[in-house]
Amino acid sequence: MSDPRPHLCEIAQLAYDRRLLDSAGGNFSVRVQERVFCTPRYSGSRRQWQVRPEEVVVMDLQGRQSEGSGELSRETKMHLAVYRAFPEAGAVCHAHSLNILVFANMRRPIPPTSEQTEKYGTIPLTEEVPAHSEALADAVVKALQPSGHLLAKHAIACLIPYHGVVVVGRNLDDAFDALERIDGSCYILAMRAALENSLNRER
Repeated sequence: MSDPRPHLCEIAQLAYDRRLLDSAGGNFSVRVQERVFCTPRYSGSRRQWQVRPEEVVVMDLQGRQSEGSGELSRETKMHLAVYRAFPEAGAVCHAHSLNILVFANMRRPIPPTSEQTEKYGTIPLTEEVPAHSEALADAVVKALQPSGHLLAKHAIACLIPYHGVVVVGRNLDDAFDALERIDGSCYILAMRAALENSLNRER
């Protein structure tokens, strides 16, 4: 199997360019059998998501690092909990996407807005718990479990209140595709609300 690190770095940079990641944080990972490849800590604030393959952290499912010059992300617990809970999961995208953050801030679930996102259903909220904690890892798994059976067909996701989003896919392309579609839904919902308010004021 080919080394997933170059593609992981490319997708992370693409996500940053498309404002699906920001400099404040987020982390992407890929699982290959019993190994997890994860973007390192400070990928945004110190690297502006220009991560080199040799910086990608490689660890086992218990979080023991074996390769990579980067530091473990503070959200490693969450990624590992998802992989242990969902054997079909091949990638996790935790992101602070521009439009999704509006809904995270408002603590509002994200309904589908078109045929592009209908299959994901309404993206639910996790319980509100501290970031970077075991409690958050558990809350993400709990929020994803009702849709876990759908992972064989497409990505699944949940929204972390006041924080960001977690998207789980069969592979990295699957997860990235869903992340962009869900962020697009948030843009549509926000623009629709603005347009409706404008039209109501004109009446």
